[in-house]
Amino acid sequence: MPSPSTQIRDAIVARLTGQAWLSVKLIRKQPRPQLQPNNLPALLVVLVDELETPEDETNTGPPRFISEVTIGISVVIGHDTPEQLDADLDDVVDRIRSHLLTDPTFVRGVDPGKAEDDPERYPLFESVSKVRRGRVFPQEGETYLAEGRLEITFLARTNYEPVIPDALEHVVITARPAGAGPGTPPIGLTIDIPTT
Repeated sequence: MPSPSTQIRDAIVARLTGQAWLSVKLIRKQPRPQLQPNNLPALLVVLVDELETPEDETNTGPPRFISEVTIGISVVIGHDTPEQLDADLDDVVDRIRSHLLTDPTFVRGVDPGKAEDDPERYPLFESVSKVRRGRVFPQEGETYLAEGRLEITFLARTNYEPVIPDALEHVVITARPAGAGPGTPPIGLTIDIPTT
């Protein structure tokens, strides 16, 4: 099963795939070293980082964390003048952000890959805590390119319950009556523990 951070990334990809206003030729989930001009416009959605901070006291109970998952969304466009690229990039990045943050199933953290009656359908996260936006205009190459970036940080909780490899199934109590000699047989009691 994919990690919660990967599920958030995949939920973003699912919501952006097939959007007519986005019209990208390529959607990637892993960075590749170089984009070719014939692959533009292109979209990249990746896990940037994940930071877990203790939720309570660090030494009480099993480890419980508040997890900050940052997903990076990069859209690259090209084949136009720098001024037009700037305007187009501003529009598409704003539409991506608005499309995600105005979708009630997304901000509630619903996993679109799960059936409605599946208890693991949501929540993928508890809240959106940060959105960072930026642009890059690479200077090298024969084609003008522009890259718009969104970094969205999600808060979720993670718990690490201890793994107990064996289950307690029976308790056996053996005792000798007080004052019994060495030849007295012990009295035994076996208690079966119901398993759930």
